[in-house]
Amino acid sequence: MVRPSPRTLVVIQTDPTKSHRAVEALRIALGLGSHNEGQDISIILCDRAPHLLAQDTGDIVDAEILDKHLPVFIEWGTPFFIATDADTPHPYTTDIVTKPITPAELAAALESADRALIFS
Repeated sequence: MVRPSPRTLVVIQTDPTKSHRAVEALRIALGLGSHNEGQDISIILCDRAPHLLAQDTGDIVDAEILDKHLPVFIEWGTPFFIATDADTPHPYTTDIVTKPITPAELAAALESADRALIFS
């Protein structure tokens, strides 16, 4: 298992069907990673946050914003680390790169990050 070795770690725990904060977290991650095409940013999705990557985004708050930003992460090849105990949708959006991350690996990623943003 390859765990992220981020400089900036964005952890999203917010349910995107109930709050705009999940999409806003991705927008912020996009801005933070834009200077080098996402090479020093890692995104971890917990709880219901993996629904941000679902093919059907009809229930997502601010889905129109998500639809504009998600393709950039796909173009960059940014992997989305999905907590092993998260609620995951199926199927994911085409071409999304996902990798599982255990609670222990998440804790190690938080320790090794230069900075972490947690949206809950």
